[in-house]
Amino acid sequence: MNNLFVIIPVHNKEKTLDECVRSLNKSILGLGYKFKTFLVINDCSDKSSEIATKCKYKYPSLNIKILNSQKGKLHAQESAIREINSNNPILFIDADIILKKDTIKILIKELKKHPHLIAIGSFPIARYYKGNNIWKSFLDKVLNIRSRYPMSEISRLNVEEYHPYVIYDPQHKNTSVNHELKSKIFFHGRTFLLRSKKYWFKPKTEKIVGDDSYIPDYITFNYGKGRIRNRYDSIVYYNPFISLKEHFNVYKRIYFDLRNLARTYPSFEDIRNHSQLVLDWTYIRRQKFTIRLLFSLYSLVRKIERFFYKFSINQNPSKIWK
Repeated sequence: MNNLFVIIPVHNKEKTLDECVRSLNKSILGLGYKFKTFLVINDCSDKSSEIATKCKYKYPSLNIKILNSQKGKLHAQESAIREINSNNPILFIDADIILKKDTIKILIKELKKHPHLIAIGSFPIARYYKGNNIWKSFLDKVLNIRSRYPMSEISRLNVEEYHPYVIYDPQHKNTSVNHELKSKIFFHGRTFLLRSKKYWFKPKTEKIVGDDSYIPDYITFNYGKGRIRNRYDSIVYYNPFISLKEHFNVYKRIYFDLRNLARTYPSFEDIRNHSQLVLDWTYIRRQKFTIRLLFSLYSLVRKIERFFYKFSINQNPSKIWK
């Protein structure tokens, strides 16, 4: 039986952890893999540790081991990596997502099909807000519009060399040949499958905190283009943004990561330039009026966020709008 490791950093996720692990448990059925799952308690101040312990006994097929680490997602991942003594694939999952039933199956199939690939990313889609608050319902429609229209976002520069599989092995769900040839060259940190631990590397500086900011660039820089692919049919769901403050703080962290990455690793500059994304207004203009309007509002929000970010460039990301 093949082995597959799962790493889930857990930082104050008492409300989402069980649902996440339950979806993982459903996703592994019939895959023919022996799983070893690491739940890494990452400087939690809530009941995440208690819930992790319950999950350990509630889902025995996941073979859960609970670890502890200092604060920081990469620190949590590193703690689990140290426990792995083989070069089997590793699935990285955020503790606040829900995997669709075939998510892992699609990632594994892609990794087997293309031996040249090092990392396969899932596509995250925001769940719909189901409450009765009109303002939150409106924000849900605006702030999460991009995730619900995967083909609305493309790379700013020509990135066809980063997507060598598109022509002879096209995807047919949530994307197209034309879109994937222009699509992002990095994976999202919410869920991705890595061929083995040899391709995971922790940056030397403490300033860079995001796995999806650093690891894709590290892979491309050291192993070449075309080593990463996103599967747009491998879906994971996350809780929607229904707060301007929350949305800004998340993107502020990303802005800080990217700034620190540029300063600390100037050798990644070309990769960084090709990683820049823009909205595809040609695609968006083909949508109905209400969707075009939501994208316009979303674009306005992002412009305002970048404006505020400039005034907080030397501050801690958690300080603004706290």
